[in-house]
Amino acid sequence: MAKGFGVSPITNTIYYGTQDPKKHMWTGKKENVTDDAIGAVYEWFIGNMDGKEEYSITYPDTEFELVMRRKK
Repeated sequence: MAKGFGVSPITNTIYYGTQDPKKHMWTGKKENVTDDAIGAVYEWFIGNMDGKEEYSITYPDTEFELVMRRKK
């Protein structure tokens, strides 16, 4: 068993708790950390803006990009 993050495909909720990686299941208690996780990523992006108008990252082996832009 290992502690980790995961997203429920049914509720689109981000959880943190104990997981069984072989069964791809939560075991025991899990905690909804959606707002905290999104807030932390938002602050991380702001910290990387450093005077830029836009900052983006990609995740390996995906076709997606996360982008933060300054409001106009």
